[in-house]
Amino acid sequence: MDKLQFTIPEIFSFIGVAQCIYILVYMVFRADKLKNASVPFLYFFTIGTAFFLDFSWRFLSEISPYYEIWSLVLWFAGPPLSVLVIMQMIKSGGEVLRKYFWVLLLPPLAFMIAYGFASVSVDCHANGMIVECGDFKTWLVLCNILTGGASLLVLWVKKDLFRQARSQKYGRERYWLILTIIINNIFFLALMFSYFNVDITNDNIARIRTLLGLVFIYLVTTSLFRVYPQTLFKDTIATPVLSDSDQAIADKITGLLEYEKIYHESGYSRSDLARELGVSEYQASNVINAHFGKSLPQLLNEYRVEDAKRLLIETRADVKIIADETGFNSIATFNRVFRDITGYTPSVYRKNFVKK
Repeated sequence: MDKLQFTIPEIFSFIGVAQCIYILVYMVFRADKLKNASVPFLYFFTIGTAFFLDFSWRFLSEISPYYEIWSLVLWFAGPPLSVLVIMQMIKSGGEVLRKYFWVLLLPPLAFMIAYGFASVSVDCHANGMIVECGDFKTWLVLCNILTGGASLLVLWVKKDLFRQARSQKYGRERYWLILTIIINNIFFLALMFSYFNVDITNDNIARIRTLLGLVFIYLVTTSLFRVYPQTLFKDTIATPVLSDSDQAIADKITGLLEYEKIYHESGYSRSDLARELGVSEYQASNVINAHFGKSLPQLLNEYRVEDAKRLLIETRADVKIIADETGFNSIATFNRVFRDITGYTPSVYRKNFVKK
């Protein structure tokens, strides 16, 4: 009996299947309500199935003449599904997400358009089965590239939401994960244009597509469930329970921030806070990390930016004056921190949000 051997592309595809199975199992056990996590579940189930069809091509492709068609359909379902994943990542409300479900109609629409064009082809009629015709596969790829690009345009129209995402918890990581998903889809659609290049074989396209998908899955699994809305997935790390004394310190810190506005002092440091609280710097840092989930500089900057946003909208004060009043030690730092948190520069924020 010959030894069962796998090619390198098949091994890569199998790794993709294994990673997708890991993600799906994780969702089953970690999702607060599985139905609320149905969009990412469907997304990774679709990608995992596409990886499986690539892996088993040598063994199962002769079972059905539509094997390649199913493989193309599954891979091309990725861009529309990724739009829903991104929208849910930014805004987890079910009502908000349902407004974008129409993108799921794009792959079937591409299939029907491709079938319509192929049905008028003389070669396809001579072949007998339209879906087995080479012209149909060509039209299917072209139509799916166009509809996939159209689905990504939804994200361009809603690009302001990305800036909002940066102001949420894990905003910077969430923002870069969204960009990773978008860039991956753009590379995928660009790769599929290679079907029209006679010098590149379908096998080579499949290999590159598998590698692209594998790298993408790896990047996603490193951060997706940490930055995904926690209304859908339970925290992997339990929130520390503060002792009564530590909770009292946390309440004092809140009072110093909201009533004393300590963040208005540009040079306010951990030692200053510890001195006011009458505790060690180490204890002050631990309480801040446990109660607020961030460092003292991050906490101070968030309060500063909130004050700055209000002053930008309600007053005509110069941006430099606002930076000084809210506790920033330079206009450059103000611009950088404000943009990191809100997605806008102070001047653009004022222009966009001040009522005319």
